[in-house]
Amino acid sequence: MAAGGNSGNISLGAGRLYVAPIGTSEPADNSTALPSAWRAIGYTEEGSTIQVELNNEEIEVEEEFEPVLWVLNKRTTMVMFEMAEATRRNLALAMGTGANEANDDTAYEPPIPGDEVGFMLVWDSDETASADNRRWLFRQCKISGTIETARQKAPNKATLPVEINVEKPATAAPFKVFPNSAGLI
Repeated sequence: MAAGGNSGNISLGAGRLYVAPIGTSEPADNSTALPSAWRAIGYTEEGSTIQVELNNEEIEVEEEFEPVLWVLNKRTTMVMFEMAEATRRNLALAMGTGANEANDDTAYEPPIPGDEVGFMLVWDSDETASADNRRWLFRQCKISGTIETARQKAPNKATLPVEINVEKPATAAPFKVFPNSAGLI
């Protein structure tokens, strides 16, 4: 017996990640190419994970056994991935230096704690923007978590795992989702 679902609504693929400095022009839709200020992060080890945690608090009254209301008191958004391209530029992003660090042979030193630079992040489902592309825009991000890079023999490779906390900017929602023409996210 069929479950009544639509296999065309199943979302597949790792997608592509892009970063830019905060204040860079935002994409207006899912089908327009990103402006040149956005740079690709490159390959990831196992794709990316977008996590939105909603915390609700129960409101109780003495006259009832069950809560009479649940109130959202916190929403936390994170994006996690492991960069498979262990470059100077990606190390700088992972350490909180921001999205625009050079990718050259100059020595790198991490920022002083408290001087980390935020950035914007985009996840695109397709390599080329089109009506079929799905896009998530995260407007204000900061690096968090543990960066652990293992150096081992092949086929293992050095990676840069990152956890990104999404902050709420002063004048907009923390993120925006652009579904494709079929409504897929």
